[in-house]
Amino acid sequence: MSEIGKTTTRYSDNHPRAMHGPLSAVERAILYLGVFLAPYATLRFSELFFTFSDFFFCLSFLLLFITGRIWSKPLGEATALWLIAFMLLFVGLMIGSLSQNSPDRGLIVTAQYLFAYVFLLFILIREEPKEAYRLAVIFLVSIILIDIHGIITFYAIGYVPGEGKGVVTGGRRLATVLRNPNLAAAMNALTLPIPLFFWATGRIKSYVALPILALFIGTVILTSSNSGLFVTLLCLAVFTAFVSTPKLLLRLALGAGILAAVVAGFGNKDLLPKTFQTRVLGALSSGDISEAGTFVSRAALIEEALQMMSDERITLVGLGADQFRERSAQKAPVHNLYLLLWVEGGLLALMGWIMFSAVGVLHGITLRKAGADKRALAAMFTTFVVFLTVALFNPHMYARYWTIPVFLCCGLGFAQFRRTVQP
Repeated sequence: MSEIGKTTTRYSDNHPRAMHGPLSAVERAILYLGVFLAPYATLRFSELFFTFSDFFFCLSFLLLFITGRIWSKPLGEATALWLIAFMLLFVGLMIGSLSQNSPDRGLIVTAQYLFAYVFLLFILIREEPKEAYRLAVIFLVSIILIDIHGIITFYAIGYVPGEGKGVVTGGRRLATVLRNPNLAAAMNALTLPIPLFFWATGRIKSYVALPILALFIGTVILTSSNSGLFVTLLCLAVFTAFVSTPKLLLRLALGAGILAAVVAGFGNKDLLPKTFQTRVLGALSSGDISEAGTFVSRAALIEEALQMMSDERITLVGLGADQFRERSAQKAPVHNLYLLLWVEGGLLALMGWIMFSAVGVLHGITLRKAGADKRALAAMFTTFVVFLTVALFNPHMYARYWTIPVFLCCGLGFAQFRRTVQP
């Protein structure tokens, strides 16, 4: 039996049914609530980034500890490498923060990364296959409800002036309850591998999968997000290429045909939101990338980051957490996590971040050699690709909604593996 199979067997043998009593049922209910509320990051206790969802995750972790149900190797033999990757990230950011006499900012940022990349790893990836499917469905339903609410608000109410960011921005872009159009689009792209996996494995029928796919694409269009549209198309392309089964290709062709028929039957691009035509189609038709939303200001931040690395001669040690924002002429972080970690955490933090992707690939290869279903691996691999691509357009990604789809798809990979190779 493979190492992954041995790990799973050892876990099952050491956790008798007596441990799965009423307390375990309470823990599962709390976990379900935490996963469902994860995208609602605006529901928080204070200015400190600690959400209602985080509170339920902490309760879940506590109950897992009490009942002795914490899985020591949620990523199999790759778990140790994942922890090493986090340590590199932690050391890089903390050394830079200490050198700048700002240990408080270093502790806050690294604590956020610890919660998102380590605690959630042990909370979300479960031994029971049914739990993996349930958690993925719960998160998918949460995103679907957010999209439906956003689309209804976009067409029925529109922009409502007031304090803070609304569900629809003043520029007529759909931001959903996430309060950010680019984030809303990225979250749809990150979650999309889940319904694609369920569709490819026959767990949901075409009459369910196609409306979900249409909902996701429609939401991305209403966000008028260039980066969101790009990663959504990337997700569809990578998943399809990875699986490439005649059945799935036929289903996707059916969906594309229906979409093309609708577009041809009801008109032209004027049916699309005006903001989408301006921000996205305008740049595509003219070939001028400067027309693509906030590209100019983000490009300036990238140039500033590169100049800062040269001026400060940043190598292993960076400037410390949040120091780029303090020194930037725009007083904003560079929207490229690779550059941001390099500036603030040095090459140590950057190597830690790159190791996360390497661990994901290693994890997938190990599962594949052990006989895992390639449809589950497609969901895992696609989510990692989208996640790492999204990092090209975002600053620090320690919000829990970023990592949850990744861990849920890893859980689906393990679940499908156990169903395939174990009696």
